[in-house]
Amino acid sequence: MSKILTALTFCVLLALAGRPLAASAQCRDPWIAKAYQQAANRAPVGQADVCECNTKLYNNGSWGNYDELLGYVKQFLQSGTRVGYAPLSNGNFAMAVLTGNQVSAVSVVNSGGNVIAPGGANVVAAGGGNIVAAGGGNIVAAGGGNITGLSASSPGFAFGSSRSLLSAGQQRKATSGSGAIVIR
Repeated sequence: MSKILTALTFCVLLALAGRPLAASAQCRDPWIAKAYQQAANRAPVGQADVCECNTKLYNNGSWGNYDELLGYVKQFLQSGTRVGYAPLSNGNFAMAVLTGNQVSAVSVVNSGGNVIAPGGANVVAAGGGNIVAAGGGNIVAAGGGNITGLSASSPGFAFGSSRSLLSAGQQRKATSGSGAIVIR
């Protein structure tokens, strides 16, 4: 169990530090990978429709051509919103939204990039196979300083619109165009 926990923690460290997990990780939409190469001179962090490969980060998944998508990728990179991910043992992924080195929200997403379980309690719990065991809120990232705030009470998020009404206690993180991450 400790090997699984160590491996998952390592994946979280790499993902939250903003580094790609593997050179072979591929976005389902090849235009996103191409746009990241052009805009940031790197591959996007993620795979399939997870993390920076998630189409909903770019004008809530709507663009008419490559140049428009490239503009949305540049806008997302300039927004200050950072995301990271780690694979879970059940084929899903933990995806985190960061503000600086602080975890703002974490949710479990499937390979299609859809949020299936919002909130930190789904990712942080006592026992093996979880990303961070209870009491492990401080993580030291390689070259990234301390990443803090990941706990069972971490709020969840959903993808939404930058123009929708928020409920009490919700906040919005800009992505690009009309898209946003809504933290609950």
